[in-house]
Amino acid sequence: MRKSDLPLQKICRSLIPLLLLYFAGCHKPDTGGSKDDPGGPGNTDANIWPSSPPAEICGNTKLLTGPDAAPAGAITVPAGDNSKFDFDRKGATFWLAPGVHTIGTDPLSQIIPADNTTFIGGPGAILDGRNVNQYAFTQRAVNVTIRYLTIRNFVAPRDEGVVNHDAGDKWTIEYNTISNNKGAGLMAGPNNVYRYNCIKDNGQYGINSCCGTELNEVVNFVLDHNEITGNNTDDWERKIDGCGCTGGVKFWINKNATVTNNWVHHNKGVGLWLDNNNRGFVIENNYINDNDGNGLMIEAGYDARVRFNNFKKNAVVAGMESARKGDYFPVPAIYISEAGSPRGFNLKTSPMLISNNNFENNWGGVVLWENANRYSGSSANTHQAGTIKMRSLYDDGPCKSGLPDVIPGSMPDKFVCRWSTENVVVENNEFKIDKATLGCAGGNFCGINGIFSEYGTYPEFGGYQIPWRITFQQDNVFRNNHYYGDWQFAGFEVTVPDGSRVSWSNWTAPAPPIPDKPTVDNRPKTFGQDKGSTYVK
Repeated sequence: MRKSDLPLQKICRSLIPLLLLYFAGCHKPDTGGSKDDPGGPGNTDANIWPSSPPAEICGNTKLLTGPDAAPAGAITVPAGDNSKFDFDRKGATFWLAPGVHTIGTDPLSQIIPADNTTFIGGPGAILDGRNVNQYAFTQRAVNVTIRYLTIRNFVAPRDEGVVNHDAGDKWTIEYNTISNNKGAGLMAGPNNVYRYNCIKDNGQYGINSCCGTELNEVVNFVLDHNEITGNNTDDWERKIDGCGCTGGVKFWINKNATVTNNWVHHNKGVGLWLDNNNRGFVIENNYINDNDGNGLMIEAGYDARVRFNNFKKNAVVAGMESARKGDYFPVPAIYISEAGSPRGFNLKTSPMLISNNNFENNWGGVVLWENANRYSGSSANTHQAGTIKMRSLYDDGPCKSGLPDVIPGSMPDKFVCRWSTENVVVENNEFKIDKATLGCAGGNFCGINGIFSEYGTYPEFGGYQIPWRITFQQDNVFRNNHYYGDWQFAGFEVTVPDGSRVSWSNWTAPAPPIPDKPTVDNRPKTFGQDKGSTYVK
């Protein structure tokens, strides 16, 4: 029987495991909040996290094998050297015959699709860069579809990508294996849909969803039912210390992205990393485990809805390395760094919501942090960017005075220059840890949740003003969570003055009044967090 482009059988096969998961294998956590709250029962129709990976794609030949004959009207592309093949045909469907396809010996040889074209691989069809070609599919054609191919051995430069190199609009990439490439396996552009792909063992990123501009934002990216594993094989963070240039998926200036039902695991760094002015994210029903770094990091950005995900054994590698160095900065499963949902800016989710997730034997849980010295135009910020409060995400000029790290006096409110960790609610989650299993029993490096900053050393936000703001004045709340095991907390600063952590009793005891003049002598000892939560050590 001839296979169509998108067989109904495959759709059914993909639904059956989800139905079984719903009826038999998923855990239903408690619900909470009001019906008007994004985390309340009025908005929790799924209300489950996956107990097993929802997207076991890699090696799944039933999902990844394409039609064994060319679909009606398709143009057959024979295996072998396709460097002279004419792919510049608008609206065409190309069927790549079984076997290995190459595109010549020029490093810049590439396939440039025309608008409305579709590429379908036959059984075992491979597009091989042979460690010579940098790119597979490039340029800015609209409405391109790529299915059932293995795309391997391309050598994109750092920060560039192999598939959809130029972030074209309305690309659909599904049922592919994209592996063993340098750089990023894929870039992403506006209105892209990436689903049911195996994105594995690429040199830098699995996907680099980069880079939106003021006139051409990356909007409405859908990432659903992909297996994203083993990426950053080149270990770029060690090659360029602090580059922030790795991850299973990296998002940079994206708006209204949907990240659902993916299996993100064993990446050599952060699993999902939202970096720089991302907003409007929905991150739900993913299984995120065994990533060397944080399972999820949201940095210098805005609102996200993070619900019904299962986080297991993330950040253990990074946490152990940090502990060996004697660094007490927590290494959590979810790390929020200068990000939140400030009111009054028409953000999609307010508050930013981290709810109804399972956290099990990660190095840490959820950390809300704000660098006192990082703001638009400061030397502690590593890229040129504005903030949503400045009404421009791309221009830091209004916050620069010409003097190092000084905001001009003409700026009526200097706090608009900050990415602030504010209006974040962490609720209805389960936090479980067995420190003996992790190898960190007896210390205070692992098993940390927290809200904190640091003593500011730059002129604009010096002293303890930012620690007080993030901890007590910016509507950051933990509530209605359930803790199992030896959890400790970081409040106000990384540790209390004697180097210990905040205890459960002090974390939950009523918060103190805000002092008129914060000093080293009136730092808080209690925090008023986790009302309605339970703690079983």
